[in-house]
Amino acid sequence: MKKLNKVKMKPKPKAAPAQTFRPKNFPENLVLIGMFGSGKSTIGRILAQKLRYHFVDVDQLIERRYQKPLQRVLDDLGTKGFMKMEDDVLQKLRQWHAVISPGGSAVYYPKGMAQLKKLGPRIYLKVSLPTLQKRLPDWSQRGVVCRGGSTLPALYRERTPLFKKYADYTIDTEKKSAEKIAAEILRILLAAF
Repeated sequence: MKKLNKVKMKPKPKAAPAQTFRPKNFPENLVLIGMFGSGKSTIGRILAQKLRYHFVDVDQLIERRYQKPLQRVLDDLGTKGFMKMEDDVLQKLRQWHAVISPGGSAVYYPKGMAQLKKLGPRIYLKVSLPTLQKRLPDWSQRGVVCRGGSTLPALYRERTPLFKKYADYTIDTEKKSAEKIAAEILRILLAAF
C-alpha cells in the first residue's frame, strides 16, 4: 500500500466585507411617530427593506403578547391599564437595526418617548386631518387610546403638538407615495449622519 503525502493547503483568503447601504455613523434604529393612518407601517417596512433592518410594529408586539386584537386588549385593560402597559412596553424596547413603529398614543408617555429617543431618531410622519378622515372613515376598532376626545379632530388637535415636540425630524407626507416618503427620510438622514 502506498503512503500518501500530505499536501499543505493554502488558507482561503478572507472575503471582503459586503458593502452595506448605511454609512458608518448611520443610526442603529429609526423610530416613526405619527397619527394612526399616517403610513408608519407601510413606510417602515419599505425603510426596513432598503436598510436591511428589522421592522418592529409595537401594536403587533402587544397583540402577540395578549394573543388578541389591539381593540380587545384596550377593552379588557381599560384606558388607564392599557396606557400603563403600553408605556411599559415602550420603555422595555431594546432593538438593534430596526425601524420601529409605535402606536400613535406613544407621545402620551414621556419615559417611553425618552427610550425611543435612545434607540434612534424619531421621525414624525405629518399628515393632514382631511387626509386622515379620507383614509379612516371608521377607526372605532383600531384600538385607539382616546384620552382627550373621542373624535378624530379632537385626537388630531391633542396629539399634533406632542408629535411636533418629540420629533427629531418632520416629514410632510401629503400627496406623496410611501416610496417617495421613504426616499426622503433616507436622504435627510444620510445628509445628517
